[in-house]
Amino acid sequence: MKIERHVCPTKFRFAKRRLSTTAPQILDIGCGNNSPSLTKHWFPGCHYAGADIQRYNNSEEDVAAMDAFYPLGTDGSGYSAIPDASFDFIILHHVIEHMRSPAPILVDICSKLKPGGYIWIAFPSLRTLHFPGADSGTLQFCDDDTHVYVPDIREVSNVLLAHGVKVIHAGRTKDFLRTLVGLAVLPRVMLKKLIFGKLEVRGLWHLVGFEDHVFGQRKL
Repeated sequence: MKIERHVCPTKFRFAKRRLSTTAPQILDIGCGNNSPSLTKHWFPGCHYAGADIQRYNNSEEDVAAMDAFYPLGTDGSGYSAIPDASFDFIILHHVIEHMRSPAPILVDICSKLKPGGYIWIAFPSLRTLHFPGADSGTLQFCDDDTHVYVPDIREVSNVLLAHGVKVIHAGRTKDFLRTLVGLAVLPRVMLKKLIFGKLEVRGLWHLVGFEDHVFGQRKL
């Protein structure tokens, strides 16, 4: 959490370069892990709406940072309560790999964007199926038992393109500073693996290319 407070997360940098308002309407689908307060930190004037199947790993500060919350069901229910054509920026950061059939839900989510609004979708890369399993954290896709669907850049892009959202950028998520962090922690990771036989992967995602993304904009 500390580095995210000082170095803007990649998902926010894509949007901040392009948003024309200082008070964007933001919808964060899968808003756990302190995402509300972090989003308000980087977009202090925003209206923040969270949506999730639960309130996971959120502090009182996070709860207070939400201007709205939409409870979702594991069966894909709850999206109808989210107003259409209302958001300047929608975030799905490591969400769709937890859905058994994300495509119909993505179609619904596209309708929540304002004309000209942006969407960020990030997920574990297909490459991660070839990575070694980790003893602490997630490196290989199946290290996380709640991962039930392997997303694909082409598939996600095609859903967006078919529903009025042009793809601005897609591919491996790259972040120079976070890659440097990965290089810095790599010797420690390898030493622990050598001595204790356990692979701990915290800080390595950007170095090894764990994440892919699709970033798009709804057509005017």
